[in-house]
Amino acid sequence: MPDSAPDLRPIAHAALSLTEAPYLKHYRCGRFRTWNGVAFTGSDLPGPGFNFASVLGPAPPLDDILPIAREFFADATQGWGVLVEGEAGHPVEVELKSRGWVIAEDEPAFVMPQIDSPELLAQGPQDFAIRRVCTAADEAIFHGLLAAAFGAPPEFATAMLPVVPFISNPEIALFIGSADGRDVSATGYSRVGPTAIVTGLGTLESDRGRGYGAAITRATLAAAAARGCTSAALRSGPKSVPLYERLGFRYVCQHRTYAAPTSA
Repeated sequence: MPDSAPDLRPIAHAALSLTEAPYLKHYRCGRFRTWNGVAFTGSDLPGPGFNFASVLGPAPPLDDILPIAREFFADATQGWGVLVEGEAGHPVEVELKSRGWVIAEDEPAFVMPQIDSPELLAQGPQDFAIRRVCTAADEAIFHGLLAAAFGAPPEFATAMLPVVPFISNPEIALFIGSADGRDVSATGYSRVGPTAIVTGLGTLESDRGRGYGAAITRATLAAAAARGCTSAALRSGPKSVPLYERLGFRYVCQHRTYAAPTSA
């Protein structure tokens, strides 16, 4: 992993954790709140990876945060957590460690400072065509591709990206990539301020290693730039890190989520 980029951390923090995501309001139980520098995010999806209090700057001590968190996450029956910048010396992480909280997720955060680069328009594979999701049929295809690419149940992929007015919503756009007439890849972005958050990049296992993931990501970033975004951010699993680094994303920090014990 390359050295972190402190100057880009505010972009990652704001876009990925400290600002309400545009799709959150479309969840049945989606909710967001800020309190004394802490941002609380809750959704229909289970666990601390989707229900967390983000503590990424000056904030009250953990004992002051916990009563607010318990109330906010009262319906998160499968758990919630506290997200910090890992190993950055934040007092709240020190408290979490001292109390034996367990790490639930530890994801690298990446930022592309400028997404209006001509390189984003580079030609992809000749047999690869990209279209935006604009119909219910394409929505079903999008969800099916992600479920197959990640080995997840179809209903989980659907829950991750609930039904939204794709055509008229300028803050969200999803894309499907096809090779020789077969739908093989999918990704999308949502906009938070000037930043496009890239989410859900997946390519069918049988079609990986052919440049499709890079091509559809470039197209997604170009579409975000056309909508006025100037930067992009994402959290990545380990398998996608080399792809994002080749595209120009820079590692900035770890977004680490500690799971709340049942006694918290």
